[in-house]
Amino acid sequence: MSDKLKQAYERLGLPENVSREEINKRFDLLIKRQRSKKNDDEERSAPEEDFQTFKFILDTLDKQEIAEAEEQRLAKYGKLSGVASKTERFFRLYRTHVIISVIAVIVLAIAGNAIYNNIQHKKYLASLPPLDASVMFLGNFGVQDPDGETAPLEQAFIEQYPEWKRVSATITYLPKVGEGATGFDMNYMQKAVVELAANRPNILILDEETVEWIGGQEGFQDLQQLVTDGTLAKDDPRLKWGTNSETGQEVLYAVDITDSPFVAALPINRATQRILIGVLADDEVKAKALGLIAHIAGESSPE
Repeated sequence: MSDKLKQAYERLGLPENVSREEINKRFDLLIKRQRSKKNDDEERSAPEEDFQTFKFILDTLDKQEIAEAEEQRLAKYGKLSGVASKTERFFRLYRTHVIISVIAVIVLAIAGNAIYNNIQHKKYLASLPPLDASVMFLGNFGVQDPDGETAPLEQAFIEQYPEWKRVSATITYLPKVGEGATGFDMNYMQKAVVELAANRPNILILDEETVEWIGGQEGFQDLQQLVTDGTLAKDDPRLKWGTNSETGQEVLYAVDITDSPFVAALPINRATQRILIGVLADDEVKAKALGLIAHIAGESSPE
């Protein structure tokens, strides 16, 4: 017991082993005396110091009870109770800082993992052969892969045309175009316009309805070289001819590849009757695309 607490008991005439119940009774009595007056001019019976002394004793007892309860709670930790107490006190004082620090560590870990994955992906892409061409299937097509991946389609493409070592394939689904299209179909059409403009593939594989929807031969490269070099006859029914609106000249803008073994070997689902291939790219990629079309057309005979 501290000297200050002993002096407090002596001032109030209380023994040091007095119970809290007795202290509370004495304190209540002091309050009653303070409120009572013999007449209007009489000063209160207890000085302010007595109240402060009672308050000091009661506050000290409260602290002692809290300390004893805390000691009992930490008793389960045995010799480590001191460490447990300091740890709990630390988290009480710095809980917000700890939470923020943990969140920061998690964010850094996620960011670090993303950066690492990005670096690994770049290394993977660097290890691949150069991209020969990008191909978009535009129309009523779907991949057969249950996870919707196009990797099997790209692999099948290379297997059918081994002159190429790497191709990028995408599928833009169009359920129905033209007259009779529903509002739901229009959403797909709008999405197709955006993807076609954003991705700008080198080669388009599409159905006849989609060709008409995007404007016939407009935007396609002229494939007439296939006729000029004798690969295909000009009267081949698979050829799709049109007229350039600016020059008035006849252009070959697509070739029907529906019945080719090449198409039959691709892992795609299709609900369309006729499949056409056209080229959007020019220069070197166009030359590669012409080689591909010549290969596909040479596999089957015209109807």
